[in-house]
Amino acid sequence: MKLLMLFLFAMVFSVVLSNSAKGASISNPLRKSRQIVIVQAKTWDSFEAVLSLHEKKGGEWQTVKQGIPVVLGKKGLGWGRSFDIDYKALDKMAPVKKEGDGKSPAGIFAIQQAFGFFEKAPYIKAPYIKLTNRIECVDDVESQHYNRIIDSAAVPFRDWKTSEKMSAIDVYKTGLVIEHNAKPVVKGCGSCIFLHIREAPDKGTSGCTAMAEDNLLFLLQWLDPAKNPLLLQFTVDIYSRIREGLSLP
Repeated sequence: MKLLMLFLFAMVFSVVLSNSAKGASISNPLRKSRQIVIVQAKTWDSFEAVLSLHEKKGGEWQTVKQGIPVVLGKKGLGWGRSFDIDYKALDKMAPVKKEGDGKSPAGIFAIQQAFGFFEKAPYIKAPYIKLTNRIECVDDVESQHYNRIIDSAAVPFRDWKTSEKMSAIDVYKTGLVIEHNAKPVVKGCGSCIFLHIREAPDKGTSGCTAMAEDNLLFLLQWLDPAKNPLLLQFTVDIYSRIREGLSLP
């Protein structure tokens, strides 16, 4: 009975992905990806989680690295926004990510943009933003630039009251942008979500996913935008239900 329930749940998720992609097949986004970063938290309220890296070779997922401890938002997880997927259909009782709620987004997200304090290192393949005192990530829901990283000097009219001045935040020394609530941006659904260096192993973030610097540097070196890398961030229970049906590692 348990195996049947797991199979049915995975099938439901497949339908959710297919229907949510506006008629496209499940290839949006999973089939096109050859690199996935999997984060699993014990519960929706947990800020501690475990990360693993996987690469598809010969049609099969190969584990590159696993057992990496990470911290999530101090309030745990909430369903995020990406790929027009209706994640809420998978668990109607689970929280939904909102601006300022202290939760990291759960779901499937693209990872294509890197950033850091210094010039781009030769091992980083992703497009790169060098953080200066002009680079800000806007978290003001009233701004037309909400949830965007911008060069404030290049904006003719400053319409935001609050933002993250990224070069002044130590844990942003290097990192990656999680494409949550990005296409399109919906005001109030969460902003400025990154993979970055953790402040401490026992301290949650404001909504990002963070890890030790050496693990993040490994991830930055491994990640290849040409392989359409994705972040899959779920509770252990949700991931275990979808894993087999979607042929995930």
